[in-house]
Formats: sequence, structure tokens, C-alpha cells
Amino acid sequence: MKRLFKAIPGRAWVVLVALLLLGGLAALYQASLKTGSAIVLLVPDETALTRPVTQAWLDAASEEGLSVVAMTDDAFLRYGGDRRSIAGVILPDTVHPQASELLVNQLHSYVKDGGHLFITFDAALLDTQNGHYAAAQSRLSGLAGVSYAMYEALKDKTTALGPVYGSRDHEKTLGFQPGKLDFKTSPQRSLGELTTYGYPRLNYSHFRTGAPQGATPMLVSAQGDTIVSKHSFGKGTVLFANLPLGYLKTRTDAYLLHRLLSYFANDLLQQPHLSPVPDAIGGLVLNLHVDSNAAQQPLLVLERAGWLREQGPFSIHVTAGPDTYLEGDGLGMNLNTTPEMQAFLKRQVAHGHEVGNHGGWIHNVFGLGANDGNRDRFEPFLALNHTSVSAATGTVPRSYSAPMGNQPRWATEWLRREGFKGYYFTGDNGLGPTRSFDQGRRADPSDLWAFPISSYLRVATFEELGDEDSTVTTEDMANYLGNLTRYVTDRHVARLFYFHPPAATEHLATLDVLMAEARRLSVLGRFRWYTMEQLADFMSRRELAQWQLTRVDGRSGGLTARSSASLDQISWVFPKGGTPAFKIVKGEATVRQDGPNWIVTARGAGQELELAWE
Repeated sequence: MKRLFKAIPGRAWVVLVALLLLGGLAALYQASLKTGSAIVLLVPDETALTRPVTQAWLDAASEEGLSVVAMTDDAFLRYGGDRRSIAGVILPDTVHPQASELLVNQLHSYVKDGGHLFITFDAALLDTQNGHYAAAQSRLSGLAGVSYAMYEALKDKTTALGPVYGSRDHEKTLGFQPGKLDFKTSPQRSLGELTTYGYPRLNYSHFRTGAPQGATPMLVSAQGDTIVSKHSFGKGTVLFANLPLGYLKTRTDAYLLHRLLSYFANDLLQQPHLSPVPDAIGGLVLNLHVDSNAAQQPLLVLERAGWLREQGPFSIHVTAGPDTYLEGDGLGMNLNTTPEMQAFLKRQVAHGHEVGNHGGWIHNVFGLGANDGNRDRFEPFLALNHTSVSAATGTVPRSYSAPMGNQPRWATEWLRREGFKGYYFTGDNGLGPTRSFDQGRRADPSDLWAFPISSYLRVATFEELGDEDSTVTTEDMANYLGNLTRYVTDRHVARLFYFHPPAATEHLATLDVLMAEARRLSVLGRFRWYTMEQLADFMSRRELAQWQLTRVDGRSGGLTARSSASLDQISWVFPKGGTPAFKIVKGEATVRQDGPNWIVTARGAGQELELAWE
């Protein structure tokens, strides 16, 4: 059974759930918790493991590289004094609205004695008898340090809907990536509004709250309601998120779940995590979208300028058909009969760039017309494009981007069936490679990863700088790209930025900022360019690694890792605490310091690693 001490991967989900329902759950968390290292996702019973929101939490933990295991309420209550060995407890939204008084009391005791708790939204609001509100306000209000879910007093005004805001200081504390908070146009003075691509405003459902009683608000609503806060309670700490984080991930808005989960584990608990990039060297996927024959000359200009030779590899995606806006308009790349572009793409493959598919044959016709109900008409467009690009490059494309971001469910199924590894994605804005959900349903198990775009506020690429509704300037975009490059480097993560070649030639100065910063950090050995296929292959291999911490007592510790594949380049990032004496007990690994972190990277073809430190 794979990855017992991490979130459950998709390919093992069905089998593992069956084992858990037969009693394997107890063995799972007993094995983890006896070492005193696991973070517990508290679920009401075993049946909750099959819920999409539970899976969203476990997926997020896996993708963030955290050691998180599921535990039932009953098991938590039976754990007695040994609960102090649990690194932290998460009460997820949606799947855990009911809780007994006994559980609520034990959670209070756990935190008071030094435990760490992450409370989200509607967790433990209802009683176990009839599913009604159990009290005039949430029974966890004292733990959170703020009153919320005050149904008795507020009735139908108990919840509100609106944007989320944060200060510059808390943007940094929570580790938000550049461009997520809008300080330019926010109506809240000194606060930035949380943004995403494609929506003028993000409105979130949340509970109205009272004034904080000892809690430190980190994100707030327009009315001043606490959205995210931190509170010291007894000897412990409580992180409170007044949002349905897991539910939002099942609706392709996963950024806050991932970010707050990582903050809880890495910053508050000081837990190590598994890096999502090879050697824990952060980087970018630069995705060029070739929509039509208007891109041909700009691509050649970029090539002559040395831009495609000096850096990369990049992911270049081509719409290959003869038309663009309408069938028969003759404005497409027409790759089958354009030797110059065939030769260009072969040169890029020789330079190490990845050439993939940009949708289905006729860019705008597919982008505007494909939907879940017309698969028979548009799926052949995918096959036509795939055949054309394969013939032109002599390689089989394994990465994809949807024209206009339009990706019906059947298109994803086609990619999976054809063996694709990664696809550009307009949902889950700001994440690295992820397993996306579609209308509440997780994608079927495969090696296919979604690559969400990263945007600056509501703008994702150069063409949008001229939009009437946009306040983003060329200078803003240049600063953003430099900041994003430093962010992925310092955080040891990967993000995707995309553009179209015609616009690139109009924004060469902005690209120069990106390339200069990438070059500077590459020389230092801290930054890499990645392709979709490279990262997807790494993430699929990373999923196979099972690992756990051992003998954690504040002064000494250990780590064991095993995999059915090579552990080479798989890295653990440890929050820096003093100067530990790392010892490689089994296997091969290197240890290096990077800013506030220690990084341990497995080397060679070995499938086992054991590490100890003082």
C-alpha cells in the first residue's frame, strides 16, 4: 500500500478506502502517530473518507508535501493522553459539521495542553442528535478567539457573501504569492483584495463574526468579519479559517486551502515537507500559445534574438489547422503545408523545448464552440491537431493547452486516454501542478496533471494589459514577473506563466526583466525552467514516495522514506532551527542550506532513505 504516511494518491484511493473500511484505518494512524509526527485530519467516521471534500483536503496535503493522516473522532477520543504526541489537528469543512460535546471538550483540552488546531468554517457547529446548531454561537468560538455562527442572534444574517482582504504584513506572513492581493484598486484602505483570473471580484460565503477576543485577524471581510485568524489558547495555537476551504477546492478554487494548510504545517508546526520540484529548486513553466499564422514571424524574431536558445526549456503549444476565427478564413498556422514552421518546431525540439498541442485545429472555433454536449463534433479536432504536431516535430506531444481556456470534460478524458502528462488550466489560479476537480468530482486516476496559470491580479498575459477594465501597467507586469521568479525560488515551488508570441515582441523589455532575474538565480543554482512533461513525470514519481518522521522530541529526529521507484532528486525542506547534525543512515542524499531552510535531497537510483539528526 503506497504512501501510508501521506495524503492518499488518486490511483490508490479506491483500494485504500476499502481497506480502511475493513479496519485498516486504525493501523494507518497508529503507525504514524506512535512517532509523534503526524498531522491528523479529523473525520466523523470512516464513511467520510469517500467524500469529495475529504479527498480535496488529502490531495492538498499530498501536493503540499505534508504528512497528514485521517483519524476518526472515536479514535481521537480513545487516544487519551497520547494525543499530545499528535503534531496538529485539522477540523475540515463540510464533512464534519456535527460533533459531540465530548469531542468539543477534548479539543479544548488538547489545545490548552499545547496542541495545535486548524478549524475551518462549519466544523463542529451542529449537535449529533438532530443536526441543529448546538449553541448560540460555535462551541469552538473560544478556541478561535472570535465569536461566529451566531444563528440565535442573527438568524438569516448569520452568513454573508463578499470579498476577502489582507494587509501587506499578513500577505507576507501567510506566504501569498505576488499578484494575489490587489492593493491598487481595493476599496479597503491599506488592505489588498484577494483576486483570481477571469473574475472582476471573488465573493466568498462566510459567517458574520464578533470582535476578536484575543485572536489576531489575518484576513477580513469588507464588514470587518474575521476570515482567517490565529489565536493562542493555553499552551497551544489555533488557526481559524472562516471559509469552506475543501469545498472550494472541489470547485477549482483551491488556493486558500493549499496556502493555509502549508502555513499551518510549515510555519506554525515547523514541520518539514516534501518539495514539489526536483532537487527543491524552484522554477517556472513558460507556456507559449501559438494560435494562428500571426505568431509565425514573432516566433522567428524571438529565435533570431537568441531568446529561445539562451534559456529554457519552454513549453510551446501550437494550434496547427489552416483557419483561426472561422472555418475557411485561411488565418491558421496550417502546419501541414508550412515547411518553415515545421523546421522551426524541429529546431526547438532539438534545443530541448517541449512542443505540445494548443487545442483543436481551429483556435477560435474550438474555443468558442466546444462544450460538454458536442463531443462528436469537436473531438476529431483534437486528433487532427495531435497528428499534425506529431508529424511536424517527429515527437508525440504530451502537453496541452485549451484555446480560450475552454476544456470540456471529454477533452480531459481524451488527454488521459492519449497518454498526455500535463495541461494548462485556468482554474485553481496560483497553484503548481495539481489534481483538479470538475464540478465537485475529482479527475480519474492517471498521470495527467493540471497546470494552473498564475496571474497578476486579474490579468494573466500581455494582451490583457490594454483592456479597458484593467489598471495593470507594463511596469506592473515587469515587476510581477521579477517578483514571481524570486517567489518560486525562495519557496522551492513551480508556477506557470503564459503568453502569445505576437504580444511578446511588443513587450520585450518586460520579458527581459523576467529573463535577467531567471538568469541571475540560475547562475546561483537556485532556479530552473521546467516543461509541463518534466514536472508531471516528477510529480507522478513523487506520489510513490512514502515517508514518515521518527523520534521527534525537539532535540533529535529522523526520517525514513521508501518508494517503488527511484527517490533521486526528491527533497525534503526542513525549517531551519539551529545547525542540526544530519546523518545519512541508509541510502544516498545531500544536505544544503537555503535561506531559512535545510534541504535534504535523495541521490542515485536507491528506493530507500533513512536520515537522523541532532
